[in-house]
Amino acid sequence: MDAEQQFNTLLSVAEECLDESSLRKLLEAKPDSFVAYDGFEPSGRMHIAQGIFKAVNVNKITKSGGTFLFWVADWFALMNDKMGGDLEKIKVVGEYLQEVWTAAGMNHMGTRVKFILCSECITGQAEKYWLQVLDVARRFNVTRIKKCCQIMGRLENSLSSAQILYPLMQCADIFFLNADICQLGLDQRKVNTLALEYCSKVNRKIKPVILSHHMLMGLKQGQAKMSKSDPDSAIFMEDSAEDVCRKIKNSYCPTAIEGDDAKPTSNDMLKNPCLDYIQNILFNIDNFKFQIPSYSLSDDLAKLSIDDALSSTTTAFNKVYASYQEVFDAFISGEMTTEELKCGLIYALNTLLQPIRTHFTQNERAKTILAQIVQWKKEGTVKSNNGDIAPILPEGITSNATVITLPLCSHEMITLTQVVNVAQAIAQNSTADRPIVLLEPDWASFATNSLLDMKIIHKYYALFEFGVKCALSELGVTEAKYQILKQSELILNAPSEYWLCVMNAGRSHMLNDIMGESLEDSDGSGNIVHRLMRVADVTALKPTVLATQLDDLVTTAAGVSGVEVVELNAVDLRLKAEKEIGDLNFEYLINDTDKVAKSKMKKSFCEPGNVEFCPAIEFVKVFRSSNFEVVRTPENGGNVTYTDPAQLSADFKSEKLHPGDLKSAVGESILIGLLSKLDGGIKESKELKDALKGLKALEKKAAKAKK
Repeated sequence: MDAEQQFNTLLSVAEECLDESSLRKLLEAKPDSFVAYDGFEPSGRMHIAQGIFKAVNVNKITKSGGTFLFWVADWFALMNDKMGGDLEKIKVVGEYLQEVWTAAGMNHMGTRVKFILCSECITGQAEKYWLQVLDVARRFNVTRIKKCCQIMGRLENSLSSAQILYPLMQCADIFFLNADICQLGLDQRKVNTLALEYCSKVNRKIKPVILSHHMLMGLKQGQAKMSKSDPDSAIFMEDSAEDVCRKIKNSYCPTAIEGDDAKPTSNDMLKNPCLDYIQNILFNIDNFKFQIPSYSLSDDLAKLSIDDALSSTTTAFNKVYASYQEVFDAFISGEMTTEELKCGLIYALNTLLQPIRTHFTQNERAKTILAQIVQWKKEGTVKSNNGDIAPILPEGITSNATVITLPLCSHEMITLTQVVNVAQAIAQNSTADRPIVLLEPDWASFATNSLLDMKIIHKYYALFEFGVKCALSELGVTEAKYQILKQSELILNAPSEYWLCVMNAGRSHMLNDIMGESLEDSDGSGNIVHRLMRVADVTALKPTVLATQLDDLVTTAAGVSGVEVVELNAVDLRLKAEKEIGDLNFEYLINDTDKVAKSKMKKSFCEPGNVEFCPAIEFVKVFRSSNFEVVRTPENGGNVTYTDPAQLSADFKSEKLHPGDLKSAVGESILIGLLSKLDGGIKESKELKDALKGLKALEKKAAKAKK
């Protein structure tokens, strides 16, 4: 097969190609090694488009030099609640579909046609796959992802949170599998174009070619596509010959455009499902001829057995057509009657389906699988949580601890407020008879900020950990013991269990509930994934106390009872009530020097008599609540020591204590000591210096991106 034949054969698979020039370039670069893929949900029944139509298309692709990967999407079926979300049943259905394709004449099974079980493959390469999913998630907002949800046949306002994961994962599949060609149905167009948009966002030069095949009409009037929920809307691969006869006999089959006298020139105008089957299934087969049997629907089939009626040795044919156009023209002109068209279609479909029927009656394995699925269908589906799967903790990390969730990594410098809040939470729980775990949400940070990579995230948390140690020292806590658990360590310890927990959380919570009031459709879809991940984190750790930011409370405790949730942002060390654009004196950063510390405190808000918002008093409450000395000249009242913050507040409110004296004392006795420890420790450590350098570069990158 030469290059032009390859190109034309591949084009014949698709109703739409995005785009033809890329397809030619692909064939030049990989004439006999390109990879095409399609994913399928093992969802119970297989209609003729998924069976015969797909087998024909796959054979064309392998004949043209390609390898075809079938992505057996068991986790996708779980998210869509197929087979009640029971993974074991879903896997059995996947085996059934492979048996159908084998019997349908799909060539090169096991060589150029490969079946990859989604759950097993992903678990084996969990880090690569899930970071790809999270990267897709952080590049698109919720609105864009919602538009893809028609791939599951779902309306936007009835989505579970898990159904947002579906298009994110489907887009990631393309790059994870290194697919050159996406050969899915036209109904998957939105998620395929999402993949093309993703390539543009990440400056990926080589984009996948999209070959979208035609979507067969439903057999009933007004059905733009087949429906598995309506058994009479399509021919299914396990239909008996009698089923096929009945369905086609009762099918919608117009000869003229309804309400229009114009003569149709194509089936796009007529919308006749029988012609759709003839054009897109039958004449898609090499050397096919459409034959009109000599029997009629009303008489002969009632007298003949089905087997006799379908036997090529006993059946005579009145007419034979070599092309679809011949069939269409004869039908529109009246040369071929509706009955003749339907008889010919019944004969052809049953001829195609007979090998599948034979396979499932004579092959013991296939017969057993089908019997099991039929039994499940009779029993009905009960929603499964797959044994209430929970993530598995890494060795050395215990449940029922006090879990303190660190803030998400940001492209902004770490603030003193952030590290002090964590340090104070450690201090307040250090005397309790339970371990303390600091959870670093490194993957959640990646999911919510497209400017970050994993290297900079780990640098951020290295600095954060050091800041917490220095803050603990300044708080007078020297014996605090705590464990640090990276979210990535929790995930990769048992990735299958973790992500099944995420999916089950998503299946149990509607999207609107997970978004709450703090998220909008314009926000990144990575925020949805992050919140579902937080549920999995809590499910794994089973904390007694959970210290977290209030914004996350709606999700961190979702589905988890008996957890005491406390506020992690109780300490407010802002230096001004409101932040103005470009204001560098709004709050302290962990890399501020002594000189900067004094300057910021000097410029901080400290209105005489105002104790409602006084940053200097807040520093005293946090760091020197039992012993704080203000050094003053004798003329200004002399030195004074406070052992109770309430007395200090009272003196300041009555203006016995001057703002200048208060701020000077805070700077000298608290800030210089704390920031000196931070500054000195960073300078002494190559790792921390490198981390700080990386965060500063990230800040510049973020500022540049805003322009």
